Formats: sequence, structure tokens, C-alpha cells
Amino acid sequence: MRNASTLFIGVCADMIQRGPHAYHQAGDKYIRALLQGSHAVVPMIIPALFHQLPEVSQTALLSGLDGILLTGSYSNLHPSYYRESEQEGDDAERDPHRDASNWALFDKALALDMPILGICRGFQELNVYFGGTLHHRLHEVAGLLEHREDKSAELDIQYGPAHPVSLSQGGLLADWFEHQHSIEVNSIHMQGVKSLGQGLTVEATAPDGLIEAFSRSASRFLLAVQWHPEWMPHQYPQNARILQGFIDACYQSKRILP
Repeated sequence: MRNASTLFIGVCADMIQRGPHAYHQAGDKYIRALLQGSHAVVPMIIPALFHQLPEVSQTALLSGLDGILLTGSYSNLHPSYYRESEQEGDDAERDPHRDASNWALFDKALALDMPILGICRGFQELNVYFGGTLHHRLHEVAGLLEHREDKSAELDIQYGPAHPVSLSQGGLLADWFEHQHSIEVNSIHMQGVKSLGQGLTVEATAPDGLIEAFSRSASRFLLAVQWHPEWMPHQYPQNARILQGFIDACYQSKRILP
């Protein structure tokens, strides 16, 4: 019998090829961030073949979870998902297994109204799922900042604060960060929102106007951020607050569900 105080949070996986073998993987920093948020959290990796499971198995898997975390990734969503084609010179990594798996996961998780937190690629996936589009390469769009990290720098620098985001008045993030009009975030992404998906509400924007966070009022809890709050939440209070808000939403949902 499940302990009422324990949260089981599903973490989506990437399909990674290593030589002749494929692996279902999720980044260690996401797993550890959930554990730092609460000792009563058990992260569960969802294989990148959710779309291949029978519906009864999909339902059984999600019935054992209290929330879904969508991670960042080295790969980018295939542009065909937002009705565009690959551009000449596009050298982005692809993960068709994650693409298909997460689309099926969204269908089922949203129907069950499960709490969802999307990070980086997860943020972009959710925007596209709801009908939005993406810029392929932000650094080639006139008027936008350089949002990519300096890969030659140490990780602490890459994932350190890069720019502020302005919080939308009356939004979820503005409520969490009361008395603050903005927070500092890291910036480690090549792509970003071109047009916002239907039913999504802007939560935060970068100084160049790029949408960096959104929520969905039709969901019990759905928040997505373009930055990486999983990075050292013990060192960055703004990161810890986002993770704790997600965990709190999972607990609240757990009490509501029969």
C-alpha cells in the first residue's frame, strides 16, 4: 500500500544511442533536484516508448504517478511537429522516440489533469503541443539576445544567472515571488517560442521580449519554463522555489484525487 506522504513523480526519458545499443536516460540533475525538494519524492523514469504501450498499460503507469517532469535535452523537437521543415544547415540532434513518446504522454496526462512541470525542451514541447511554434535558431533572429551558453565555460558559469525575466502581473510566478517584478535565470537554449500555444498564459519574458515561462489555467497545474531551475536549487533560491511549487502542486493533487 502506498504511503500517503510519498510522491511518485514521472520523469520523461530521452532515447540515447551509444554504439550499437540504445538507452532510456534522464539527466541526473533533474532526479537530484526532485530529491532535494523533498525526501518523500521518488522519481520514476518514464521510458521513451510510452506511445508504444497499450492504452491499459499507459493508464496503469500514470495511475501510479502524482506528477510529470519534462526535462531539457541535447536534442530538439522535430520541426514537423509545428508544421515546418528542417532548415539547411540545421545540425540539431533529434530524438524521434522522445517526440512520439511525449506526445502520447501529454494526451493521457492532460486527460487525467496531472500536475506537469516543463523545463527547456519540455517547455518547447508543451508550447508546440498546444499549437504554438518555435524559432529554429534564436541567435539568427534580429532583435533577440544570445540565449546560448558559452560551452567553453565551466558548468557553474554556464548554468549561472544570465539575464532577468520579467514576471507577469497576477501570474503564478508573480505570486510565488511576491514583491519581485523579476528574477534572474540561466540561459542555455538555441530555440524558443515563436508563437504561443492556445490556452497558454505568459508567466515571464526575457529583456528582448522572448517568452520564457507560461502556464495553463485549464489545467490543475501546468507550468513550463525555458530556463533550468533544476540546477543547484540549494544554491539558487529562485530555482528551489519553482521546484517546491511543483512538488506542492503534486501533493495538493494527491489529496484531491480519490
